[in-house]
Amino acid sequence: MLPYAPQTVAEAILAQLDQAALARGRATLAIPGGRSPAPVLTALARIVEPWLRERLHLLWLDERAVPLGHADRNDGPTLAAWGAGGPLPGHVHRMPAEDADLDAAAERYAQTLHAACAGNPIDACLIGIGEDGHLASLFPNHPGLKELAEVFVVRDSPKPPAQRLTLSLPVIHRAGLRVVLALGADKGRVFARARRGPDPALPVSLLPRENTGWYLDDAAVAAAEQM
Repeated sequence: MLPYAPQTVAEAILAQLDQAALARGRATLAIPGGRSPAPVLTALARIVEPWLRERLHLLWLDERAVPLGHADRNDGPTLAAWGAGGPLPGHVHRMPAEDADLDAAAERYAQTLHAACAGNPIDACLIGIGEDGHLASLFPNHPGLKELAEVFVVRDSPKPPAQRLTLSLPVIHRAGLRVVLALGADKGRVFARARRGPDPALPVSLLPRENTGWYLDDAAVAAAEQM
């Protein structure tokens, strides 16, 4: 458990990306939707040097199956948050969840993922969570938690919209670094439950503990300590 501050989280991610880029000439970062990541992305954009920015591949953990520009999309707000801090990464890979054929879109994004990573795991994943403990579009007790395909279609999301594209749990497991944001009392209670051990009713608890950092704000810490 680490104290949350956007700059602190951004610096932890930057260290991982710098290391990857120095070793392989490229770095990969997968990001979530929602409101929580916005300050971190803005802070990260401010401190990424041009050399790394040119070599950085930005990916998404999941995307809702709505048209480009729709208010429910993940990519628009997150790119705006990044842009508030500095120029976008040299390689931005949106999930094609607006496509009519979502199965083909999932296969295409899996190929995009392979090309961006050049055969390596994703270097860093910034992960937001829901009050139910879901991450990406991996929901409690959902069959998708056992999905082995790297990218797959969710057609029955318990949260609207029902259809989405998402990275699978094994892809997130293999990432070099996972950074989980737990902001607010509800997310603090999720953290406390996740510490008890893996539980399919709480998908974020299924992440490996090694190389997974949890960042909690004051409200989350207070709630976690009460459990």
